[in-house]
Amino acid sequence: MRSLRVLTVLFASIIALVIAAFAWTINRDDHASDTPAGEPSDTTLPQQSFPHLSPGVSRPPTTDLFGSRLEVPSQECGVALGQDPAARPDPARGDYLITEPAGMQWQRGWGGAALPVSSSDGPTRIDPERGIATGFSRTPQGAVLAALDAVGRALAAPEGTWQQVVGERFYDGGPALISRFARSRTTPDAARYVVVPEGVRVQPGYRDDLAVVQIASRTHDGYAVGSWAMTWINGDWRVRVPADIETLWGPATPVLTVAGFGSWKGLP
Repeated sequence: MRSLRVLTVLFASIIALVIAAFAWTINRDDHASDTPAGEPSDTTLPQQSFPHLSPGVSRPPTTDLFGSRLEVPSQECGVALGQDPAARPDPARGDYLITEPAGMQWQRGWGGAALPVSSSDGPTRIDPERGIATGFSRTPQGAVLAALDAVGRALAAPEGTWQQVVGERFYDGGPALISRFARSRTTPDAARYVVVPEGVRVQPGYRDDLAVVQIASRTHDGYAVGSWAMTWINGDWRVRVPADIETLWGPATPVLTVAGFGSWKGLP
């Protein structure tokens, strides 16, 4: 239990969308610890009555910890969708900075992590060998997708892959950032706490080389908001690491409502 509480604090700002999931799980586990364990059951599980799905084939959809829909792609690292730039949200919209991209979809990644993809703003490619997503559009929507993707993969990807994600999808930080993420990944099954957020927005003042992304997630008494800067470098969005790395692990901002945020849960 202590490790879960520590991890909650570590993730609080860098990815606010996991805070609520941890709080929910901690409370559930606290209550469960008061209940005596039952005797092992010798009940035989029924034999499956559906055809076995071969590797490389998409599975039926599932959900994250809060019941939000997750598609189950043929690859654990996710599968990029075909892109239609003409379907991108109109910049003239009054709610442009909170509008989700076309074809918004959440895919179940390693360990149950929720990884975002769209059919209008990227990613254009997810390398099945390296597990890295690239090709996010130079739009507010692309910045949000890149932020959620980078942090989600850094927390959920297997050993050897997450270090590459941090090295390529985060700008600056170096070995110190790798070390800090390593400390944040020590709790087993941490990936399942990377869930679909309750609200998303880009702060006013967006420019095509810098976007400040804010993510809201549910907590036991409201919502928590975390934010980070995204910068456009070498043809893609990357998380801009501050000089003080610990800033990324600072406390999220509690709020009572997600008014002013957009819902990016996608459609079936």
